Amino acid sequence: MKMKLPLFLAALLVLGLALFGAATPALAAPAAQDAPADTTQVWMSDVYPAADAPGMLQMVALYPNNAAEVVSIYLTKGAIVESGTWEAGDDGAVTVTLTGNAEREYDEPVSMSFTSEDGMLSDGVFSYHLLDEVTPEEMDAMTSGEGEATAAEGAETHAMGDIGRVWVSNVYPAADASGLVTVLALYENGNMEQTSIYLGKGATTEVGTWEEDADGAVAVTITGTTDKEYDEPQTTTYQHVDDTLVDGAFVLTLWPEVTPDDMMAATDPSGTYATNVYPAADAAGYIAVLALFANNNAEQTTIYLTKGAVSEVGVWAEEVDGSITVTMTGTLEQEYDEPSPVTYLRDGDLLVDGAFVFFKLDEITPEMMDALTAPAVSATYKSDTLPAADSPGRVITLTLLDDGSLTMSTDFLND
Repeated sequence: MKMKLPLFLAALLVLGLALFGAATPALAAPAAQDAPADTTQVWMSDVYPAADAPGMLQMVALYPNNAAEVVSIYLTKGAIVESGTWEAGDDGAVTVTLTGNAEREYDEPVSMSFTSEDGMLSDGVFSYHLLDEVTPEEMDAMTSGEGEATAAEGAETHAMGDIGRVWVSNVYPAADASGLVTVLALYENGNMEQTSIYLGKGATTEVGTWEEDADGAVAVTITGTTDKEYDEPQTTTYQHVDDTLVDGAFVLTLWPEVTPDDMMAATDPSGTYATNVYPAADAAGYIAVLALFANNNAEQTTIYLTKGAVSEVGVWAEEVDGSITVTMTGTLEQEYDEPSPVTYLRDGDLLVDGAFVFFKLDEITPEMMDALTAPAVSATYKSDTLPAADSPGRVITLTLLDDGSLTMSTDFLND
């Protein structure tokens, strides 16, 4: 699967910013988590649209002592740091259980399920990239110039004007943390924002300005944090090489972004789903068809082979962890005494409840249907040029279709 944050990101787009009221500011460390000696894996999502921010991205750190840390960065809004535990499952699957943030412990743990696919983690919708870890020895070598990250032969140094928006570093050594990941956002109005994530210790968000010169050098000037201004601005000059910003041993990579249209297509669970044929006690088998409508109404028709069908109606809702709860309230004829809810895990275009799986069906539009059902051409015949009263000539075309019909058209030569 892909990183199984079952639509945790999508939920964050709507609910995540509300956590700012309860979560600590970006400078605070996650509660009750000691920094482990080393990290196993640090994953960073693409940049996604967000309801009240220019975008958001999320980092997931999985530590060897089974501690986990999730940092959600909302551009121009700061970062939310959450902590918990993780465990590995079959085929590279990972389950992260978040128990709180720096401010409080959650009343109920939030579970996030990820799977591994094509070298990335995913929830079937959102992809997370594994960040490389730069060791202290590698950092020392690069700092001394032995392995300095300079432009490779054939690399393109960019001219002014084609800077991307969000840049992410690998995991670099840090004195008092398990590592440092930097996220740099360069905005079109010349403002910038830098989030420094100290693994196991929290995140710091700094702001300032940036500018690019004619040679492609990018000067980033940090003037303070979101809360206070520094006495002295801090300026770093990067060389823009290919899709990287390079400052000696320190390299930031241009990070992929997902458009709002892509986001809507990926996250909208509404649609029609169907199962395979399952065994039934008093029938030759059964098939279920589930329709999730955009207004959150739901309808399920269960077809019992050789026995008929039962249609139920109700509502559906998407949970914070991305799962889908479908609650049937009755049949078409009568209301149930008690609603009947079922919660499905969402895996891309699948809804899963144990061994029971719904597959999302493609929607055939009226235009697609017209194209699919249009008669095919069997043969086409054209006349020689024939005389015409008000034209140098005319050509008649006769088209025979495979449904037995035909069309005939006349083309005048001066038209």
